[in-house]
Amino acid sequence: MLRFDYLLITALAISTVSVVMAQVPPEKQFRVLNEPGYAPYITEYDASYRFLNSPNQNFFTIPFQLMFYNTTPSAYVLALRVGTRRDMSFTRWIWDANRNNPVGDNSTLSFGRNGNLVLAELNGQVKWQTNTANKGVTGFQILPNGNMVLHDKHGKFVWQSFDHPTDTLLVGQSLKVNGVNKLVSRTSDMNGSDGPYSMVLDNKGLTMYVNKTGTPLVYGGWTDHDFRGTVTFAVTREFDNLTEPSAYELLLEPAPQPATNPGNNRRLLQVRPIGSGGGTLNLNKINYNGTISYLRLGSDGSLKAFSYFPAATYLEWEETFAFFSNYFVRQCGLPTFCGDYGYCDRGMCVGCPTPKGLLAWSDKCAPPKTTQFCSGGKGKAVNYYKIVGVEHFTGPYVNDGQGPTSVNDCKAKCDRDCKCLGYFYKEKDKKCLLAPLLGTLIKDANTSSVAYIKY
Repeated sequence: MLRFDYLLITALAISTVSVVMAQVPPEKQFRVLNEPGYAPYITEYDASYRFLNSPNQNFFTIPFQLMFYNTTPSAYVLALRVGTRRDMSFTRWIWDANRNNPVGDNSTLSFGRNGNLVLAELNGQVKWQTNTANKGVTGFQILPNGNMVLHDKHGKFVWQSFDHPTDTLLVGQSLKVNGVNKLVSRTSDMNGSDGPYSMVLDNKGLTMYVNKTGTPLVYGGWTDHDFRGTVTFAVTREFDNLTEPSAYELLLEPAPQPATNPGNNRRLLQVRPIGSGGGTLNLNKINYNGTISYLRLGSDGSLKAFSYFPAATYLEWEETFAFFSNYFVRQCGLPTFCGDYGYCDRGMCVGCPTPKGLLAWSDKCAPPKTTQFCSGGKGKAVNYYKIVGVEHFTGPYVNDGQGPTSVNDCKAKCDRDCKCLGYFYKEKDKKCLLAPLLGTLIKDANTSSVAYIKY
């Protein structure tokens, strides 16, 4: 009996020790106050920012730093910034913790013994947390690749910012069908909350959507590309021989092929990424080490990559890829290229469509409002003006609409739908596309492609 009691006490002691070892030691715990400080340097979005200071923790791993920033008064976001004070280019914000739930002055960021990282208001109201309490976390770290991690005593990641992308992918960061599978844009430079644009990975491909009307509309991406459940933004040397100079390639990499069927994983420089296929997508090549790069879904719906070259004496940041560009997909395909409304030809906004014809374009060019088509009863006439030789931005991704159908049936559908601002009709193929959002209209050399816009 005494031997049993001894063994039981020993087991409990070992268990207690193991629990203590799995906690955050006092010298690694911190509580940081979000309080005013001197921040003289210009940053992205013209944001104000505040440094985090703690005797127990360094929040800066060159060139990444954890900070508070705000674009509107008293609405602060905990975020990672990339760049240094020596840079001539402004520093960039590449990850937000609480973009939809900002905090005020004197809020706190706490990392206590239980391993949970918590952002709370002064009154204790929790605004964001990692939900890692009592899960074996023993430390906090910002890695050289920009990944902010909470790790256990063996160095294994319990939580990482790479698993929670917002509108940006850093090199090595992924979207996963069985995890966080999308990027969501900001609303605007001044408003960091979730915006109307998203890029979503599913089993069909990587698709860009705009949702301003309650209905997601496809406007870009790789809509029929097999990424095998995971897509990773990567930057690699073009040549494997480390002793030779090499360009660097910006890539979108799918999950590895199964060993039993390696297939063809050759990197292809894409010219127009609409179509079927698999393998790695080569977005661009650059002539320097661009391992500090990011891919961003912008508040205007653009998809761009930017690369950092700290050895440069001027302008360390460079735009190194743009989905809508003169070398990838036509610029006019971006729904916001001409603002809210406009007629686009070869990368230029050349007109503002109106019932009186094409007028000179300006940023005041505006589409019709849906509310004016929903107030009447049955039999109310709906007027349209006609634009010949024009295409809707969703056309290439939805096979130009539904059909075959007649132009009268297409009109009748739009008549009955108060959200329909107009319809696009392919006279040759008899295809009908209803448009709840107009945006940038694309000139089509084919005069049988006609738009009818309500007014």
